[in-house]
Amino acid sequence: MRELKHGFKIDADKCNGRMNCMRACPTHSIRVKNGKARLIPELCIDCGSCLGVCPTGAISATTITFAELDRFKFKVAVASPALFTQFGMKDTPAQVGLALLDLGFDAVWEYAVDIELIDRAIMDCVKTWPGPFPLISNSCPVIVRLIQVAYPSMVEQLIPVEAPREIAGRELKRRYSQELGLKPEEIAAIYITPCQAKTISILQPAEEAKSYLDGAVGISQVYNDILSKMRRITSIGDTPKGLMSSGELLHWGPPEGEFPKLSREHYLPLTGLTDVIKVFDDIEKGKIRNIEFLECHACQGGCIGGNLTVENLYVARSKNLHLRANMPKPGSSFEKEVERRYAVEDFSLRGSVKPRRIEGEVVDLRERVTRRKRADELSRALPLLNCGLCGAPTCKNHAEDVAAGRAEIGDCVFLSLHRIDILRTFYKK
Repeated sequence: MRELKHGFKIDADKCNGRMNCMRACPTHSIRVKNGKARLIPELCIDCGSCLGVCPTGAISATTITFAELDRFKFKVAVASPALFTQFGMKDTPAQVGLALLDLGFDAVWEYAVDIELIDRAIMDCVKTWPGPFPLISNSCPVIVRLIQVAYPSMVEQLIPVEAPREIAGRELKRRYSQELGLKPEEIAAIYITPCQAKTISILQPAEEAKSYLDGAVGISQVYNDILSKMRRITSIGDTPKGLMSSGELLHWGPPEGEFPKLSREHYLPLTGLTDVIKVFDDIEKGKIRNIEFLECHACQGGCIGGNLTVENLYVARSKNLHLRANMPKPGSSFEKEVERRYAVEDFSLRGSVKPRRIEGEVVDLRERVTRRKRADELSRALPLLNCGLCGAPTCKNHAEDVAAGRAEIGDCVFLSLHRIDILRTFYKK
């Protein structure tokens, strides 16, 4: 089993074992042992739920630094639509683009065309899909990983179409390579991301194909610098040609951005892992049959509510609506470019997404059955209060850990008074 990378890291020196992260994790991938949080990598879906609840800042997102970009000869920013919702109502996307150039990027790629191309690809895929339905958007890496880990029977329902950010990375490398005479690997395509999950989708795509992007920088990482540079821009003068000039770029920021021109009764936008999980449970039970396409976002409110954004979700939503209402509609050249590229390019996913192999599944069938029986037996001896003091989020998880050899049954405080003394020692520090 290949080593799994993740979009965040845990600093053991800062961790004081308060278990907030363990309780927040929707897939029970975190344990707290010896006063420190530890990750079960194959269960982690990179949702970032742990990032916002750690009281000591021991968990942080892993994004690329500007120093790492020096190895490239030409650096292009591919800004998430969510970036433009983080500033004031009078701040334009063109000003944000100019600030990115002032930060050191050589170009800013407006990928409104790439978004429209993927909208068409989604629509065509839904129309010709033989089943089963619903098809599920793959633009949110957390949703893809949730299905791999918790709903493996649904991996074939992930729509086999690339995300717009990947198509943008592919096109900008082709375009600038021709214009500048550079090799594609000398051109950096850097995504300005609203969440750490996009980072891991670049470092280790779920479909196991190499990303067209070279890294990601968090919005919160560059926000202050962009704001400072924007305040010094008193007049944008002649905006560089094509720089953030179309409102079509912005409809992928909030929910319903991937609406593939389906009738409302066949389309369902979802935000927030809690609601997504409820709907996925119903799909597994066969309760949802008339929906053709699910647009799913792990973050509440979609990408504009990502954990690396800065602005209040509802203020950002208002800014998005303001921008979309006031920016110009694309002209004939936009439509011609979409028609040209759609006729000659392939937008299908380059690899297949497969269920993730969990640690307990690497052993043979007999051993799996033995472990399951052992876990069931252990569960009957536990109080089933799910207090978490054993270091596992639930009694069921603790029983499974003991059966797999990852824990001792005596870690339960109700079965070992010595465990209480150990906890006192750790939490007095």
